[in-house]
Amino acid sequence: MYEEGNEEAGYVPPAGGFKARLSYHFEGLIPLILILIVVVLAGAWLGFWDIPYITHAAPARMLVIGQPSQETTAVLDDLKDLVQYRIRSADSLRISPKEQLAQYDIIMLDQSNSATGPFVSRALGEAIRDYVKKGGKLIIVKNSGILREGAPEIVGWLANMGDVAPVECVPDKQNVPTCVQPIWVTGELIRIDFEHPIMEGIEKVPALPGDPPLSVELFDVAVKGNEIAYIKDLYSTKYYPGIVEKNLILGKVIYFNYDPGKTPGILQKTIRYLR
Repeated sequence: MYEEGNEEAGYVPPAGGFKARLSYHFEGLIPLILILIVVVLAGAWLGFWDIPYITHAAPARMLVIGQPSQETTAVLDDLKDLVQYRIRSADSLRISPKEQLAQYDIIMLDQSNSATGPFVSRALGEAIRDYVKKGGKLIIVKNSGILREGAPEIVGWLANMGDVAPVECVPDKQNVPTCVQPIWVTGELIRIDFEHPIMEGIEKVPALPGDPPLSVELFDVAVKGNEIAYIKDLYSTKYYPGIVEKNLILGKVIYFNYDPGKTPGILQKTIRYLR
């Protein structure tokens, strides 16, 4: 017995030698090891890091809402090991849009070639917002999703999808929303975030002096997130947002202010990043 007040009172040393003592201390570490495993797997599931041979073994499931360009679909066709995609119109997602979006790992909203324009229903806009806030990954192309069916007074992502978009549609000097005024630009896409994986190893596009400049349609939108790259007009020397990201608590949104099919390597890096 230990005397009352002794520091070691109540402690019973393990018997049986070294193996018994090792087993005794290891049992005390098991809860900490389990917590660490849960944290690592949760971080991989949320996209903070990758675990080789464990996470992301299968191609990501992507839903493309709208009608992307032929260049974009050609890039996606070449990425079958990374992504399996399906194209559907916004009209086809009128019924239970939340349940339908939940089946996919990545949503691309690309209505840049849609005959019906950049319209979404109220239910679809809210479903996209909730999808992102619950951890979904979203790509928005140009001015896709800025208009509301049956509500001509609503223009912009904020009114349709809440605050998930990395950019904002603002009025110009004539009080006309900038996201309904396409601008054709001949210029360069230049990296501004030197640590972001989407532009890793890419300083600018075109990369070589002899290559032709980018000729793209874009919009003079306001940045609300992290600007990854910007577009410089070679003739007016004006600058426009090129690629912008917004990180929510769980979800991620990437905005392309041009047709992403024109930069296939960057689109591939974006898909890999969002996986």
